[in-house]
Amino acid sequence: MGNPFEQLKYLPWLILLQCALLTVLIATGLDIGLMLLFSQLAQVLPDSGGLAGGAFTGMLLLLLTAGGIGALAVVLMEQVFAKVFLNRGTLWALVACLALILWLKGLLPIPTTFVGLSQLQLMGIVLGLFSKGRSLLALSIVRR
Repeated sequence: MGNPFEQLKYLPWLILLQCALLTVLIATGLDIGLMLLFSQLAQVLPDSGGLAGGAFTGMLLLLLTAGGIGALAVVLMEQVFAKVFLNRGTLWALVACLALILWLKGLLPIPTTFVGLSQLQLMGIVLGLFSKGRSLLALSIVRR
């Protein structure tokens, strides 16, 4: 039985980090745009009561946004970085790269609402990434 960590040497880490960086840049740009839009709406509609209606709604929004970040990473890997073959190993490595880039982004003084790294957001990233990646894995099996 071989070493299960042996395949980590052969993963395209640089490309995965580039994809994670591009994903976080796009998501952060969208998040800042949404913050500006919501601040303008709050000035126009002062009695709106806020975006999140409660703790559950806020958690659900964080989970869904993180799922969107994971799905966006898979789409970017498929469209922009098409030379990488996506399998379970590369998808898990992409999760690690996204977590690293999000952690590094958290060290910067960039105000964001939905793009960050918490346990809930990491779970959403995994769900979004593998739900989008599952269809790609199924297509790669059919093509063989």
